[in-house]
Amino acid sequence: MTVYLSRRYGFAASHRLHSPALSEARNREIYGKCNNPNGHGHNYEVELTVRSAVDPVTGLAVDLATLDGLAETHILKPFRYRNLNEEIDVFRLAVPTTENMAAEVDRRLRAAWPETFPADGPRLEKVRIWETERNICEV
Repeated sequence: MTVYLSRRYGFAASHRLHSPALSEARNREIYGKCNNPNGHGHNYEVELTVRSAVDPVTGLAVDLATLDGLAETHILKPFRYRNLNEEIDVFRLAVPTTENMAAEVDRRLRAAWPETFPADGPRLEKVRIWETERNICEV
């Protein structure tokens, strides 16, 4: 039997939505208050959904301690309490929107997944990130 198991994690970080490819006026128009030169912060939530068969012996689809360690190493520790624009290399060039955050979290996890789980083990099905209660992105 295949199941989907989701696990949530949280971290606080700050950012400024600003594209160097746009004028100051256009940045203000597109990003509004999120273009504040001093930035602003969020308490992000990341939900990872894993697809796997249930182990008949343990009754588990994924070793949660292993999944937690992967999340801590590749998402939480690097992003927690950071200014995303200034401290995360990819966001020095890409605007740290919820969409770009979700894509980066997904990229990091998929890169580390084969080293963490066996080839016949659980698969990362989706990444969902909440920037706010109303702003959620899924990859």
